[in-house]
Amino acid sequence: MNLVDRYIFKQLFNNSILILIFIVSIFTLAKSVQLIELLISRNLPASVFFNLIINSVPQIIPTLFTIIVSLSIFFVYSRMQTDKELIILRASSYSNFDLTKPTLLFGLILGLISFFFTTYQTPKSNTNFKLLLYTIKNDYSSSLLQEGVFNTIGKDFTIFIKESSGEGLKNIFIHDTRDPNQPSTLIAKKGRIINTDTATKIFLEQGSQQFQSKEKKLSVLYFDEYLLNINQNKRFDFLNRWKSPAERTMKELMNPNPDSGDDLNNLQAFKAEFTQRFAIPLNVVSYALLILSIILNLKYDRIENLFNTLKVFSAIIFLQIFSIASSNISIKFDGMHFINFIPSFLCLVFSAFLLIKSKKLKK
Repeated sequence: MNLVDRYIFKQLFNNSILILIFIVSIFTLAKSVQLIELLISRNLPASVFFNLIINSVPQIIPTLFTIIVSLSIFFVYSRMQTDKELIILRASSYSNFDLTKPTLLFGLILGLISFFFTTYQTPKSNTNFKLLLYTIKNDYSSSLLQEGVFNTIGKDFTIFIKESSGEGLKNIFIHDTRDPNQPSTLIAKKGRIINTDTATKIFLEQGSQQFQSKEKKLSVLYFDEYLLNINQNKRFDFLNRWKSPAERTMKELMNPNPDSGDDLNNLQAFKAEFTQRFAIPLNVVSYALLILSIILNLKYDRIENLFNTLKVFSAIIFLQIFSIASSNISIKFDGMHFINFIPSFLCLVFSAFLLIKSKKLKK
């Protein structure tokens, strides 16, 4: 790259970093509002909150790149036009094709990063995010059972703990409704949580179990020790659940399970997700070229032209709407998954048309 190309590339990079930080900050704030209630109710440490946020951000990064590159090009080239830098460069024999080189390189780099996210990091982060949420909702360790409160555990257990400390639990009340025909109540002086990868158990000491017999009489059993399973095979259940298209690897999208009814009912969604993971990186490059082509074809004004600004912003908004509409159509209609590539194709065609047109006008 020559000096001018490095200058433009550096400006694009700096603006992109600022826009990325700004948008991610807004997304993080919005996401934290959704998660804060869950974290407070579960009395979770701050590290869990940050893990949730970190695993949710990659979900939006590929889509953000199309917005970031478009806004960066608009800000950089509009400023260069206002400061007459573009006029000086054109007077120095720089053509519009020459001015697209740093933008094309920048778009290709962001496109490759986007491709990494769409094909690898985003599906992995989606799975980790759901696994973390599942673990939070199903990990009933002593730190998550609040004192002096009736804690509802799934549909089967209601647990009340008078005191919880490092030594364990004290004065425990558990109402068990796993058998709707014979619910039981466990009362114990002390106990402790036993957590494994496959189950969560409560070990109770010095207590009693109360339940109604078949004759509707109250029966009481006293025990010195009692082991109660409150959540069995939790990790196994999660890992063997049906995975959404957004969580699947490229190999899993290409090879759905023929014995799974859910997979067979979502074949079009798998195809749409597969093509979209290639289309989004292409959108980064094609959108960048189109926005630049529009800016380079705008007439120079000594004062800022609001109409030109609105024209460029309208193009950015239209491209995003067009991309979302194409994605929705590709999912809903059989055989329409290749429509995800239509926005990129049309942008490249229109960009070439504008650049050729500007070259002819210059002659």
